[in-house]
Amino acid sequence: MRDIKLIKPSAEFAEKIEEYRAEFPAERERVTYDPSRIPGLDYLEKYDNVLDWLQYCKNMSNKLTWYMAFRESDSKIVGFIVFRHKLEYDDDDIEFASNFGYSVCPSERGKGYAKEQLRLGLQKAKAFGIDKIRIVCRDINIGSNKTILVNGGVYVDTILGEKSGLIVNRYDIQMDMNIN
Repeated sequence: MRDIKLIKPSAEFAEKIEEYRAEFPAERERVTYDPSRIPGLDYLEKYDNVLDWLQYCKNMSNKLTWYMAFRESDSKIVGFIVFRHKLEYDDDDIEFASNFGYSVCPSERGKGYAKEQLRLGLQKAKAFGIDKIRIVCRDINIGSNKTILVNGGVYVDTILGEKSGLIVNRYDIQMDMNIN
């Protein structure tokens, strides 16, 4: 599983980012009430052109950092993860705020990439100096719940979004633990 690494998206990967986006069907499972959003690719849905989204990412780099989970063996993007440096940078209700949002390409699910992607993301957060990570996922997303738990997530509670109607589990990860 050490075949993936997190790298920041760039114009060099614009075509691969479009390929990644194209793999997500409209009815994909959501954390937010906006059905056009792909977790980990925050705000890409607002841009027709990946290059414009990349400029947005650059403009937001003091608040948010995006990473591609890049599989080195075949140069494929298998996932995306966004690291929100502070919870208030999440655009949702603060109760639903999460330091990380991530997704795995539908054709690559069930292979452990989410687990490794979050592990690597936690390393980035630890290097950034974060003490505690808050992460949320839908209660029915069994894979994501397991991914969070295996990466040191401690269940906090389950909440219902008034606006979205979604039921979400919240977890905390203490960064003083041995994140490697």
